Amino acid sequence: MKRTRKKTGLNLVNTAQSYIVASAATRALFGTDLAAFATQGWLLPKTAGASSADMSRSGAGSSWSISASELVMGMFGQGFGQSGNVHQGWTNDGAGLSNAIKLNLQRHGARSLGTIIAVPIAFTIGKKLTAAPRRDINKFLKFGNLSSVVKV
Repeated sequence: MKRTRKKTGLNLVNTAQSYIVASAATRALFGTDLAAFATQGWLLPKTAGASSADMSRSGAGSSWSISASELVMGMFGQGFGQSGNVHQGWTNDGAGLSNAIKLNLQRHGARSLGTIIAVPIAFTIGKKLTAAPRRDINKFLKFGNLSSVVKV
């Protein structure tokens, strides 16, 4: 008898947890959140990144905020999209990228590490506390024939 595997849908809670952890990692290394890292330079124009005056910006449009498109361009020899004072270590090559990552780790590393550690713990506790309501929602989704698409 051939066993069939039940198709499971996208788990929204696990997806949210993964996004938060990945966004913290890209913030620590590249100085920008996951959405800006993945899309700016390809799908969206670059927006202003963090600066000395305003560290809360999350775009990839500054020398120490790096997007995936800049990494790909740098790997093909077109530069990593960095500019600045050469005497301060800003060059448009691998050394400048290394300096940018070091600066981002100094600025965002501790907070991002805390997020990477705390978020899975918080989600585990939250999943246990909300097990009954989530079970009811998943039953309702199954009744509406949506359980193969999405799960809470």
